[in-house]
Amino acid sequence: MKGLFLLISGLMISFSGMAQEYNVLAYEPGKKLTWQDFQGRPHASDAHKGAEITVTIFLKARETSFWSGGTSYDAYAVAFKNESWVKPGYKDDYTLKHEQIHFDIAHLYAEMLEIEINNLDKKTIRQKDQVEKMLNEKLAQMQAHQNRYDRETYGGNNYAKQKKWSNKIAKALKIINTEAEV
Repeated sequence: MKGLFLLISGLMISFSGMAQEYNVLAYEPGKKLTWQDFQGRPHASDAHKGAEITVTIFLKARETSFWSGGTSYDAYAVAFKNESWVKPGYKDDYTLKHEQIHFDIAHLYAEMLEIEINNLDKKTIRQKDQVEKMLNEKLAQMQAHQNRYDRETYGGNNYAKQKKWSNKIAKALKIINTEAEV
């Protein structure tokens, strides 16, 4: 499989410090991956794969209310450049698009998490263990979705299924990236 996903548990951490220390690439709507974002090396167990992107979700506290104690959060999909890799024979647009969808899926789950956490009542949002539990649940859901994507597309090798997934994820991205007019 070209794009098997490796999940690294994202905990509530300072995003800016982690990004520099671990060579992390934050998801930006409209910005596409390039092969320069894949700086890692495959492991011996990756012999049957051509490429892999490693993604997760980070949470960052945006602000804490002085009055209620409630915290609002930003959730980010991130890719680890040093853990993402491609073999020379797979550096083509098709494979890169397959890996981009893995990153897009992570972004969709980060957006869902941010909305769910920030819509909690103020008493619940003060409970860090509840926020961490929600993060872990969303990471597990994202992992299942990533696995389903690879399973249904045979790691991108089923072109018809790959096209269906590409259209499905593009539609979802269009919905969440549309600004609501007031």
